[in-house]
Amino acid sequence: MRNMNVHYIQSLRHKLRKRVARLNSIEHVVFHHSLRQFWGFLQSHPLFEGILEDLARRCRGARSDAQLVVTLKQPEVSDSELHNAAMAYFVVKLCVESNDTNIETDVGSVYGGGGVNPELNHFRSLFLRPFCDYLDEQLDDQRAILALLTRYKHKCEWFGKQQLYDVWKEQKARGEKHLKAHLFEYLHDQGIDLFIEPKSASGEVDLISDQIGEDRLIAEAKVFSPPPQGKSDIVAGFNQTYTYTRDYNRPFGYLVVYNVSQTELRFTVPCQDQSTPFLVHNGKTIFLLMIDLCPNKPTASKRGPLKVVEISEQDLVRVLEHSSDDQKARENSGCAK
Repeated sequence: MRNMNVHYIQSLRHKLRKRVARLNSIEHVVFHHSLRQFWGFLQSHPLFEGILEDLARRCRGARSDAQLVVTLKQPEVSDSELHNAAMAYFVVKLCVESNDTNIETDVGSVYGGGGVNPELNHFRSLFLRPFCDYLDEQLDDQRAILALLTRYKHKCEWFGKQQLYDVWKEQKARGEKHLKAHLFEYLHDQGIDLFIEPKSASGEVDLISDQIGEDRLIAEAKVFSPPPQGKSDIVAGFNQTYTYTRDYNRPFGYLVVYNVSQTELRFTVPCQDQSTPFLVHNGKTIFLLMIDLCPNKPTASKRGPLKVVEISEQDLVRVLEHSSDDQKARENSGCAK
């Protein structure tokens, strides 16, 4: 079975690098127009949008630094790679939004050099390259995580289905915790150090990796076992995952769903053509990984009509909107007191 999301992200990286190579080779006469085309490519892919919105939130002072460079022609350099990447992002964004076709060479001239090409090369090396390197690295991180989680899915379904199902069935009250522990042990064996159920502003997230800085893996795990709460439990898990990505200021989150029933769970979201569907909302990308743990399913000829539970994009977004309304109500109530 191919991991379509890994290949999808790898394809995005390939397309990104191809376009960057083109920008690094063309002359100044068409550079501004090509940069605008490149920007349109980024805006057409939700994963890039989520990465950039997160970058902007993490480095709020970068926008004003970029304006000093572009508008006042004042050189600015940061000692922080993250802040420098964010400043480069805003410089590129301001150039794209300008009608001045020579703006990139003007920005490059702030940092010295004579003639058109040296100035354009300054722009490429100081702003375009760190901006694109950041995008490339972020995509690579998510590709690696998806590869690990997909390998875990295959491990469970191919080699441990009966054992894991029995673990859940024997202790249904604590079965979900045992399945989560199995996931955490696997990730730890792959070299990811973990915090289990750390507290955030919104409660406890199942898993957050103990990586340096803010580049952390946010994951929530749920068991799907209808009826009667199966669908609502999964929707609630999505809400929790999204909320934790917001609390920890991360662009990506992962909801792992163990299906222990004979009912098929189907996410009808825009990006469902991948083996791991995902939904992007307010700059947060939540991947939805489903693991089938129901053993000894009857063949198609014996089971009758297939039972399916669908969770739509509207179901998931609606719970986020309700959660947001509840949060505002609590905040207003606190202010009233």
